[in-house]
Order: sequence, then structure tokens, then C-alpha cells
Amino acid sequence: MSNKISRRTFLKCTGASAAALGASVLLGGCSVSQSGASVEVKVGDKISNWNNMAVQLSSVFNLPAATDKEGYEYIAVLITAANLSTQDTFAIGAQNIVEIDAAYPLDNEATKAANIIQYFHALSAATSDFASVCDGQPIESGAYVSLYNSESKTFSDSPNLPPRSSGYVELVCMVPSGWQELTVTYTPTFVQDKTLTFTMKSTDLKTA
Repeated sequence: MSNKISRRTFLKCTGASAAALGASVLLGGCSVSQSGASVEVKVGDKISNWNNMAVQLSSVFNLPAATDKEGYEYIAVLITAANLSTQDTFAIGAQNIVEIDAAYPLDNEATKAANIIQYFHALSAATSDFASVCDGQPIESGAYVSLYNSESKTFSDSPNLPPRSSGYVELVCMVPSGWQELTVTYTPTFVQDKTLTFTMKSTDLKTA
């Protein structure tokens, strides 16, 4: 996590482009059945409309070792999302991301070195709608949204996905070295008794 846990890391490592976002946000990948209360999504899979949200599990890649926990490392998960509703705002991930950014700034090498551990743990503690399990054991993970502005072609960190907007859900997980399988269950605050489970294997990793 030498870079801020932010859109810059994800765009650099995944090769994702702003053009991938918008009305046709989910062009590639395999379509997933949306019936039932629980839906499983694998890397590359897409859901065209799930409770007014389009989702694609875009990629997963590794970041540097977790400096505060021997034998662990960070991996980053990129989920492309679009709010198809004309009126509803979807709360996703840490709802106090602005306060976390302010409390643990990561805008230069000195602040990164001083704050990156606290930043991750604060982000994880504030992310109650995602539950992550790696090789059968619960792990820490933190998420928020990076919104794309099509007019300025820029991204901004956010706790919400506004109506008719698109962006990335950025999820960072602390996994044991040599991990094999990661499952992340997303239980949205805006629907009841529905879940998305993102399933990833170590073979899906891209190298940062």
C-alpha cells in the first residue's frame, strides 16, 4: 500500500479507464443469474440490474505486505458499479470516508508511512456492509466509492453512489500470505435479505 488506497492505485494497476464507466458500464464479462436472495459473482462476472444497481467484479490485485501483521499482505478488489435508479442514493462501504481521509492523510511519503496502518484499520472498522472470509477465516476489509465525473473526467472519494451515477467500489483486504480463496459478502443497507458474494482465487490476482 505504498500509494493511497484510492482511485489512483486502482486505475494504475488495473488499466481501467474512465471510458469504461457510464451508461454502458458493464460491457464485458459473463452475465450472472439474479434470481434468489443470494447471488455469487466471480472475477469478470457482471449483473446488469440488481435492485437498481449494475455490478461487475472487475479485478483483484496484490499490494505490499501488511507492515503491522507478520505473514499478511494487502490485496485490492475493484468492483465497477452503476446506480440505475433515478431517485435513490446507495450508501456503500465506509460512510465516514471524508473524516478518515482527514484524520489519516496519505498525500505524501511521510504521511503515508505514518498513517497507512491506522487508515486501513479505520476504513475496515467503518465498513459494516462487507464481510470478508479468506480460506475459512474472517479478515479485515474496508471499502468506499470512487465516483466518476464524466464532464471533468475526474474521480472523487465518496460514501455513496448517487442516482444515475457510476464509479468504482474500492475494497482493500488483509489476507494471509499464501492465501487460496477469498469470499466477500456484500449486504446492502438499501435492500433487505439480499446479498452479493464476490468469490476470488489467488490465481485471479494481478500484480501491482
